[in-house]
Amino acid sequence: MLIYLQVIETPADKSKFEELYEEYQGLAYHVAYKKINHVQDAEDVVQHVFMKIAENIKKIEPVSPKTKQLIVTMVENRVIDLFRVRGNHPVVPLTPEMLLFLSTQPEKEDFLVECILKLPEQQRQVIWLKYYHGYSLREISAMLGISLVWAQKIDQRAKKKLEQLYLEGGGDL
Repeated sequence: MLIYLQVIETPADKSKFEELYEEYQGLAYHVAYKKINHVQDAEDVVQHVFMKIAENIKKIEPVSPKTKQLIVTMVENRVIDLFRVRGNHPVVPLTPEMLLFLSTQPEKEDFLVECILKLPEQQRQVIWLKYYHGYSLREISAMLGISLVWAQKIDQRAKKKLEQLYLEGGGDL
């Protein structure tokens, strides 16, 4: 907090900043962590945002819904900048345990996860990255070091194999 306050000149602005920090620091961290899923990176985003607020405290309104939205937007924009620097998305290791997080409806979802785990590794990776994390096939091809055409073919084969495994196991579409 002292570092931020050194940037601010007047006691009234320091007081306003302290109030904003106390009110929105937790929210800013929550928004950053939800998008990044990395503690240190989320903390870095929050520090960056509050440093910008401290530098521009005269332009910022006191605690209000408008200020809350401004801070959330600043956090989201900083996260986007961080992703751009890293190549659009954080690297997520693919493990069978992570696939189990998909289960929210015990019977159908557990069975679907079991079917996904039966896929060959590269097909599992494509399914996981595309349908759970929302990566495009272009991004997946870059991550896996394969061509876009090959990523498309793997996706196509994985979906066909997954449907076959699901139906063979008694699932219904």
